[in-house]
Amino acid sequence: MKKLYRYYIGIGLLYVLVKILFVSFGYLHLGAILHGLIPSIITILTGLIALRHINTNNGKSILLARIALVLPILIFITTPVYMYLKAGADMWLTNGRSQVLVIYELLAILQFAIAYILLKRLNHN
Repeated sequence: MKKLYRYYIGIGLLYVLVKILFVSFGYLHLGAILHGLIPSIITILTGLIALRHINTNNGKSILLARIALVLPILIFITTPVYMYLKAGADMWLTNGRSQVLVIYELLAILQFAIAYILLKRLNHN
């Protein structure tokens, strides 16, 4: 389970790294990194708290696994909406934004899958 939480944390880190890469190549403006920080910080903190809980309480927290499951769903839903509202109807999938959207959605799906596996394992124990 620790390994899965580490993967979950690593994927959380990728949210901001993707934005930094796209900003460094000139596709996005510097302020776009903030949008990458939000899901990164939230998912990394959740993963770290869950790892700490595993070390201290035998890792039997269904609540943390459920939170870890819900967060990628929220990221999956809110990312396109935020991008659309921020950039406008005619610009929201231009200048590298569509690639970032696809990457974010894939990262969210991957995080959801990891959290689902964690929850299943906790329910079987």
